[in-house]
Amino acid sequence: MHAVILGLSPTGLYVARELGEAGARLLGVDYGPATARSSVHFGRDGTWRIENLQDLLPRLLAHAAGAGQRPLLIATSDVFIEWMIENAAALRTAFAFPACYETAAPDLLDKVRFHALCARHGVETPGIWQAADRGALQALVDEIPFPCILKPVLIHRAKAFLKGHKVLVARSREQYQEYVAAIPVESGAWFVQEIIPGPESSITLFAGYVDSGGALRQGFTARKLRQYPAGFGSASLVISEDNTDTREICERFLPAIGYRGVCGVEFKRDPRDGRLKIIEINPRPTLWFQLSHAAGKRVVLAAANDLTAHAAPPDLPQSNGVLWRYVLKDLVAAAFYTFKGRGFLFPSPDLAAAGPTRARCWPVFDATDPKPALMEPLHYVAKAFKRFS
Repeated sequence: MHAVILGLSPTGLYVARELGEAGARLLGVDYGPATARSSVHFGRDGTWRIENLQDLLPRLLAHAAGAGQRPLLIATSDVFIEWMIENAAALRTAFAFPACYETAAPDLLDKVRFHALCARHGVETPGIWQAADRGALQALVDEIPFPCILKPVLIHRAKAFLKGHKVLVARSREQYQEYVAAIPVESGAWFVQEIIPGPESSITLFAGYVDSGGALRQGFTARKLRQYPAGFGSASLVISEDNTDTREICERFLPAIGYRGVCGVEFKRDPRDGRLKIIEINPRPTLWFQLSHAAGKRVVLAAANDLTAHAAPPDLPQSNGVLWRYVLKDLVAAAFYTFKGRGFLFPSPDLAAAGPTRARCWPVFDATDPKPALMEPLHYVAKAFKRFS
């Protein structure tokens, strides 16, 4: 098996380790310094450092032509998902990849279309409004509830403006208007979303692969305990646990919408009515997927084997009580709640919500593949220097 991994963050590192351990030949692709570049699993083909996406398609097609077999293509970031959607027809001639990039993924990336999709299938989700530009955002001021969050439809277009944050939190009408006035024109469309109250520990997660026949394989559930930045960031502390209602909603909803591929799904239980509400479906592996591997699941390997006509890996029961921690980011998140949490929009997470810890894992450190953990601090320094230079 030969796989090309688009994106070499810790998410791409998870993919490289899961497929590398299964004997796959791997090529990695990303911009600039990246955590997974130094992994032992990139051998013969190594990694490509690209400057832009314009030249990537012909280069990948040429690589596939000389690969000796039809390579698998796996996107691990939203930038590469958008690129795969735009180039799916050309890529399909040379690569194997999940059908979701030609079918359901665009509806999942567009938050308003996703909200409508959920409504049609009876899956509850927070209220949402979309605005094409700053003028349209301003026009919503009398319609939306406060507090609320503002988030760009395509987050990478506003990355510099957000300065490391994923969303803007508007606690009042006045703060909302201040944010709108500062939003850069080139960031494109934004959406405004209702905030579900309650701690981060009320968030549950699902990972799995839906095969070409609509069967869900390697289903895995977990609870998010903390995230960075606090309130609206990516996971920094997650524990594996059985979540029956989270799993049942995904088992019904994903095949019903015609989804085919790997996905990471996030829910939050609303304390106002006790109901579980879906926040998002990522049509790719996500940051915390290494936890599914440590808990005995093989989500990406199941997809790879299915798409390359290899036997499916055993689908074993998950191990519960496995704690995944992104240490550097989680230390900052924990410190925030300790020193600045009073008056924050959300209460401190309930770290006992998922029961005792029986094992531990990390997104980057692995004793059998140590170099990414040694290199990551240098990448943080390089990013900080670039941001402030």
